[in-house]
Amino acid sequence: MKRFYAALLALPIAVAISSAPAGAALRAPQLGFGSPALQNHLDSQGESINVLTDQQDALEWGTTVSGNSTLTIQFDVAGNISGCELGIAKLDATGKIVTGLVPVFPATAGNGCFAVASFRPGDLVVVNLFNPLAQLADTKSFTGVNKARFAYYIKWNGNTYYSHDGFNSDGMVHALTFAGNGQNTGCWWQCWEESELTDYAQADFNDAVVFMESLNPTPVSHMTWGRVKARFR
Repeated sequence: MKRFYAALLALPIAVAISSAPAGAALRAPQLGFGSPALQNHLDSQGESINVLTDQQDALEWGTTVSGNSTLTIQFDVAGNISGCELGIAKLDATGKIVTGLVPVFPATAGNGCFAVASFRPGDLVVVNLFNPLAQLADTKSFTGVNKARFAYYIKWNGNTYYSHDGFNSDGMVHALTFAGNGQNTGCWWQCWEESELTDYAQADFNDAVVFMESLNPTPVSHMTWGRVKARFR
């Protein structure tokens, strides 16, 4: 799944700097859901992931890198994104408040598109969006993004849901994260459920699948379900 496009060589993007290669802890408890579609999808990508037992604790994301280094993440649309907007959610210093959204993939992006987000000094993020032919389609800059603490989001049909369960209006999980293995070691799969949920029997977490390179999910603090609920009371 890893890939590098010649088009990137023409852009002033710094070498990616990320946190240590150790992955985040597993989510506790693991979530049961209608798993065959997602399991088959990741199997088709050459992964040996069990989607019912390998879910990562990746509610919040960040980097342990300090100073003025530029952090760069590449996002690849790996399936079923049509009609969804996905991106980075800005968080305040406490991690309890979403202060803004940074679209990485607009709703018009389709399968095969990819994007490169560069976190630069001064809490600046520059997002370069490419079409499936690796041609630069758009460039946008966003301020107020703390690379040490952020989340991800999906927006569809008027609803916005987050990688951090505590921000979701229905109180449910809408993103599952898995560590890549083999040639994808050090990379991450983020798998989304775009619709409002009342239980997980109706969920398949295969509505949008994004492959991410260059950043480990580094939980600011490990979260159990009890701690998530207590934090947002």
